[in-house]
Amino acid sequence: MLYPAELPGRSAGHYSPKAIRRSRAICLAGLGLIASGLAQAQTCPQPAQEVGRVAKIHPRIEIELADGRLLKPLHLAPFEATPRGATQAARARASVEAWSRAESISLPARLPLADRWGRILTPIFLRSGENLTLHLVSKGLGRVGPSLTDPCLAPLLAAEIQARTAKLGLWADSHYAVLPATSSASLSGHVGEFVIVEGVVLRLGQTAARFYLDLGPARGSNLSVTFTRQNGKSFAGAGVAPDELPGRTIRVRGILEYRAGPQIEIFTPAAIELIGSKS
Repeated sequence: MLYPAELPGRSAGHYSPKAIRRSRAICLAGLGLIASGLAQAQTCPQPAQEVGRVAKIHPRIEIELADGRLLKPLHLAPFEATPRGATQAARARASVEAWSRAESISLPARLPLADRWGRILTPIFLRSGENLTLHLVSKGLGRVGPSLTDPCLAPLLAAEIQARTAKLGLWADSHYAVLPATSSASLSGHVGEFVIVEGVVLRLGQTAARFYLDLGPARGSNLSVTFTRQNGKSFAGAGVAPDELPGRTIRVRGILEYRAGPQIEIFTPAAIELIGSKS
């Protein structure tokens, strides 16, 4: 199943503001389900209920079960709506098909409600306990999507770093490289896409409702990261207190938008990785 602003065949330069808003809405919907399904979880969900074999793998790496339920792997970032993204999604889909043929799959005991498209965002396991998202990320067939900070995220990020270092899968394509926050040329080619950007936080700006992180001296051409004060309440507890971020090198992931300059709006502290010590 394909969703608005996720259709293949459109270059990044052809994204309309409306399409970008739709991509952002998809991201928000997913984060809302994650919050509802995992906010109370203190440990990483484990396989608890066997659900049998897979009926169909959809193009967006959604798994349809024989009973009609549609599963979306938790922590798996979307493939952007470009020819490259469509190719990478096809490779991931083939890997999932081979993975799911090995044995029946299992799910955690508690599942969130389905989203507006009928998808259930959840960890997906083989009966042996192997996690699908970890399987894809470790082979370079997917990137980690931001979600609630929980014990499941650390091994996924570690696997992503290993795959990126080894240039496995999509990491062999420079299009998917971690982007420098101060390169307007690099950023402009990815508007409307899910990206990972790295840079030093030079300034923390605040309004009554929002925080802004400037990752470069040239406002309007270097990346800014924004999040609401309400969402920011959870940041300090996750070790990324906003007032302690200036001077830190961070890696941020999310949908790249253009609002008087390149910008990523984040909704969870898990969208930020702290790199090294404070400069």
